[in-house]
Amino acid sequence: MLLGRFPYPPYRRMRHILIVWIVETITLYALGRWLPGLYISSEVDAFLAVTLIGLLNAILRPLILKLTITLTVLTLGLFSFFLNIVVIVLVAFIMPGFNFMDYQSVIYVVLGISFMNLIASNLLALDENDSYYRSVIPKLKPKDLPPESAQPAGLIIIEIDGLSYNVLCEAIDLGYMPTLRNFVAKNYQIHPWNCGLPSQTSASQMGILYGENTNIPAFRWYEKDREKLVVSNHLSDTAMIERRFQHKGGLLAVNSSSLGNMFSGNAGRSVLTMSKLSQFRKLPKKSGIFYNFFLNPYNYIHTVLLMILELIREFYQSTVQILSRRSPRIRRTILFALERTVSAVLIRELTTHLLIEDMFHGSQTIYATYFGYDVVAHHTGVSSPGALTTLRDIDKQIQRINDAIEHAPRMYEIVIISDHGLSEGATFQQRFGITLEQLIQRILEDQFSIVDTGASEETKGYVNSLLQMALAPHKKLNKTARRIYEQYKKDKGNYFYFDLPQKDTQVKQSDMVLCTSGSLAMLYFTHITQRLLLEEIKELYPNLIEALICHPGIGFLGIDSYINGPVVINAEGIYYLNSKDFEGQNPLAIYDETAAWQLEKLFSYSNVGDIVIQSRYNPETGQIPAFENLLAHHGGIGGDQTLAFVLHPEKLHFDRTINDATQMHYQLQKWQNILFSSLLHQDFESK
Repeated sequence: MLLGRFPYPPYRRMRHILIVWIVETITLYALGRWLPGLYISSEVDAFLAVTLIGLLNAILRPLILKLTITLTVLTLGLFSFFLNIVVIVLVAFIMPGFNFMDYQSVIYVVLGISFMNLIASNLLALDENDSYYRSVIPKLKPKDLPPESAQPAGLIIIEIDGLSYNVLCEAIDLGYMPTLRNFVAKNYQIHPWNCGLPSQTSASQMGILYGENTNIPAFRWYEKDREKLVVSNHLSDTAMIERRFQHKGGLLAVNSSSLGNMFSGNAGRSVLTMSKLSQFRKLPKKSGIFYNFFLNPYNYIHTVLLMILELIREFYQSTVQILSRRSPRIRRTILFALERTVSAVLIRELTTHLLIEDMFHGSQTIYATYFGYDVVAHHTGVSSPGALTTLRDIDKQIQRINDAIEHAPRMYEIVIISDHGLSEGATFQQRFGITLEQLIQRILEDQFSIVDTGASEETKGYVNSLLQMALAPHKKLNKTARRIYEQYKKDKGNYFYFDLPQKDTQVKQSDMVLCTSGSLAMLYFTHITQRLLLEEIKELYPNLIEALICHPGIGFLGIDSYINGPVVINAEGIYYLNSKDFEGQNPLAIYDETAAWQLEKLFSYSNVGDIVIQSRYNPETGQIPAFENLLAHHGGIGGDQTLAFVLHPEKLHFDRTINDATQMHYQLQKWQNILFSSLLHQDFESK
């Protein structure tokens, strides 16, 4: 009966059980010889202890975990580790030939067995998902779904945040993404596409999911009519942004799920999705979203070991970068090391688990984002060792997902996309010794105050997602944690955790507001409710425009004018967006041919900045400085930051050149319509 629940042939089931049992028995016996605090009388007792540990985990662990899942998530799984310790201590009380002299040895035993289990799974070429399938999949398989032959195919859309077409091709060629290389070798195609302006997640993912992203001019912007600063990864703002588009229906509106995304696409099931966190307050106190992930007694240990290895990897790579004096580079802090570990390991593992879980629930479309590459590349560079190894680990997740498809209740096709790319270069401050805010203050001779709205760090919103899900049922604990982080924010900087609801940022009437998004910045004059025109800016701030365009770090300014409409200006010329004419040298000549159209669209937004500032792009080196303290960045134009990719089965035809994220929505929607047609699905299967 037990073996019949395994979704593998009998010989593989027996092989896995026997090998793991033998490895764990040998490990436990060896630890008994090595650890002075552990006593095992014989090899037989070691074998019996491993057997009893497995039985207790099977009986007690699901019940205890069900009652404590919120605490487990809140502690990022540490409580799951504590359960492993409890089980082993219980075995020591039951068995006379298996005893501990101190609790330190118990911890060593848990870590030792888990580590050797992990080593065995890799060295013996066992499927690393076997333990996951063994514990979880039998409970996930729906009993009321029709057989696979009666089900239309489903669609899995995997977004790799920030991965450009060129870096993807480089990673495949260098062997970092063997799974994707095999996809291409068999029946997949890769196409580049232009994500448009602004080249950042809130605009691009909104366009992909809803087919529209109007009035999302940057990662953060100021709305004059509401006197409000909007920040894409502030949870209340993320929810507000999506509400403005939900009437569009959404790519995920029918029997679909959203995992690890900024927006939900109107999915019925949204997990780790920033815009839907407020809904988690309505959940029952004992939420079971992450129950199956922590059900396997060694699943969390496996993840912890990967997190430790990721920390070691970061410290090593950071040290090598410093000793080799690589340039450009930015300071990599302990905070970044932790951020990298959480995003590139913990949330990655959770996302994969939840995706496979949704496959076994029969979701029609599953849209999931892996954002670890974007996090690492921001601080290390687009093709750094850290960034490429992060892609290698994401590739392994895709292989796990692909392997799981054969056991799902319906066939799935996988489409892999990115929402934007990344450009890189020394920061604006590194190159010119001054920030953009300081430059504007110097030009204006400190006569006006400027509110600099901070850096565009998307990751904190995703960490918010994980923590809010755990904290939402416990209001008192939530308030306590929020007070702690509010104090930390005041002391250490602008860290917006636990910001649901987020108080509106108050901006004084006399202030200017500067919003930076990579190489793109928007300057708002808040004392005037409507958008200031070129003629008005020259009258109110006579030297501002001339001084900015003459600075060597400024590529161009975009400003609306009374006479000619929106114009693009730099020191060499002016381009008229409405008439498509220019005087002098064309400021947009070095950019993609769609740049003029993208800027024209940007200036149609009611909340675009009074002055749009783009840093200078060098097409010969591909370098472009960020206004933020980021080595690789996105948000503007120039380089690969607008060059996204889509990788898809060749039987799903790629229709045309895509020059905006909103156009990608309709391409994906067309593929949905093809796959969800039972007749066409049968035609595909017959080919």
